[in-house]
Amino acid sequence: MEVIKRVFGYVHIAMALIVAVQFLASPMYGGDLNGEIWDAVSIMMAVGVVAASVFAAIRMREESESGDWGSRVMLIATIALSLLFFRLFFSSQLFESDEKPPYEFRLLMWYGIDVLFVIVNLFVGRYLLRGSNAGN
Repeated sequence: MEVIKRVFGYVHIAMALIVAVQFLASPMYGGDLNGEIWDAVSIMMAVGVVAASVFAAIRMREESESGDWGSRVMLIATIALSLLFFRLFFSSQLFESDEKPPYEFRLLMWYGIDVLFVIVNLFVGRYLLRGSNAGN
């Protein structure tokens, strides 16, 4: 189990860094390239959000009796990220829903989601790496 936690820990940290770099670099280039890169990154983010939700639930279950508020905060942040991300991802990227918010508001929502994704995945990665090193 330690190997799995270590691998997923590094993967979550790498995903957080990829999103952070893309978030900071995307204003430097524009047009179709920016959209294509964000489309690929969004698919990676969808996988990351699901995995983060699973690991946050596992952490909550492991630490339910200890009274540690960190596991609760991580679970709440992951649930908030999941709801925000999949609401916007499904409506604007996957299904092209008519119920999309206006472009400026959608862009502002993506900014918040990107920042929250980086924070949540750094904490999930840190938790997984700390858990894998505890067995050593």
